[in-house]
Amino acid sequence: MAYLLSSQAVLICPHGGAIQHVPNTFTTYRLNGYPPLLLTDTYIVAGCGFTYPCHQVQWLNGSATMMIKGVPVLTVTSTGLCLSTLGTPGGPVVIASPVNVKEEPREFTNISQ
Repeated sequence: MAYLLSSQAVLICPHGGAIQHVPNTFTTYRLNGYPPLLLTDTYIVAGCGFTYPCHQVQWLNGSATMMIKGVPVLTVTSTGLCLSTLGTPGGPVVIASPVNVKEEPREFTNISQ
């Protein structure tokens, strides 16, 4: 079991760049009042100081038991890879402050709202 991530989570690249969440799937579902982070949403990196600056994030996994409109919700155990504009890996996403709001359900749940 892991905690689900909402838009209040603080995510950074390994070089200190801030990661901004841009929702791709519209949902009215909220985690303590905030939109959930979904596997297929867009994640943009700003302010990376690396030689090949991180530009975006590719998430490799999400929750196995919590989905919204068929898309997995990200958890504190999800793995994200920061990529440069050329697609060069810059390292893993750092979940600096997960703001644990809700635990992943024990049984499979797919929210359709």
